[in-house]
Amino acid sequence: MRGFWAILLLLSGYGWEVKAQDLTGQWTGTATDNASQRKQKLVLSINEGDSAFGGVLHWYSPETQTIRHIIVSGRFYGRDSILTIREDSTMNIEEGRAGGPPGGFYILFYRRTAGRRDQLEGHWRAAGGWTGSADELTIRLEKKAPAFIPLPVIKPPKKDSADNKKLQALLGRESPVAATIPVLGTDTIRIELYDNGEIDGDSVSLFFNNVLLLQHLKLLAEPKVLLVPIDKNFAVNRLVLFAENLGRLPPNTALMEVTVHGKTYNLFLSTDYKKNASVEFQLQE
Repeated sequence: MRGFWAILLLLSGYGWEVKAQDLTGQWTGTATDNASQRKQKLVLSINEGDSAFGGVLHWYSPETQTIRHIIVSGRFYGRDSILTIREDSTMNIEEGRAGGPPGGFYILFYRRTAGRRDQLEGHWRAAGGWTGSADELTIRLEKKAPAFIPLPVIKPPKKDSADNKKLQALLGRESPVAATIPVLGTDTIRIELYDNGEIDGDSVSLFFNNVLLLQHLKLLAEPKVLLVPIDKNFAVNRLVLFAENLGRLPPNTALMEVTVHGKTYNLFLSTDYKKNASVEFQLQE
C-alpha cells in the first residue's frame, strides 16, 4: 500500500484558474465500486500551502465499519498542470486487510459548478499499469467545511460534582505526552477527532488544563471539529484525551488533527483505563 501516487488533473477547459489556496480545506465524497455499486466514504484534508502541501486522506468502508487514515504530501504545479499526492504513511489497518483502498492511481478533474461549488471527479485504477477496460472506482469529492461543535463555558468543577469525580479519575491515570506543539500569536487551536481503525463505539472526554471540556464524545468516521481557546495565563496548555470506554475492540484509539498557524499535526492516540493521551501547547515569546 505504501508509495501510491494520487494524480489530480486540474482541467483548464472549465474556464477557471485554480490556485493552490483553492485546494486547501476538506473535500468529502465517495468512492463507488463500478462492479458492485458499493460506496465508501472519503474525506481528503489538504493543508494550507503553496506549491507544496500536506494532508490526510480518510477512507471509510461502511461494509466493514473500518476507517483508514493515509498521511499524504504533494505538490501543485500551477494552472493547467498536475497536482500530485504521495502517500507518506498509512495508519490503523494492517496491510492487505479488506476495507481500505489498495494501491493505485487516482485521476480526478477539478471543476466549479454554476453554484460555485468546487468538485473533484474521476477514477481509480490499479497500480502497475492500465489494466482492464473499465476503471475500478469512481471518485466524487466536493469541498465542504465541517460543522464545529460549540464549546461550553469552561468552569472549574465543584468539589462534589460528577465533573470533579471524572477529574479525579483522570488524575489517577498516566498521561504521557504524545506531542508538544509551539503556539505563537493565536488565541485558538483547531482540533479534529476521528476514530482510528474499526468504528467500534469508542467514547471519550476531553480535558483542557484539568477542566472538563467535553464528555460523551463518540468517535466516528466523520470528524468532530472543535475550536479551543488558548489560556495565556499558562506557559503550557494541556489537552488530555480520556477514555470513557474501550469500544468493542480495545484500546480506545483516535486520530487527532491539530491545526495551529496553518500547520496540521496528525496524532494517532491510544487510551485505556490506565492511560490517557495528552497534547501540550507551549506558548512562545
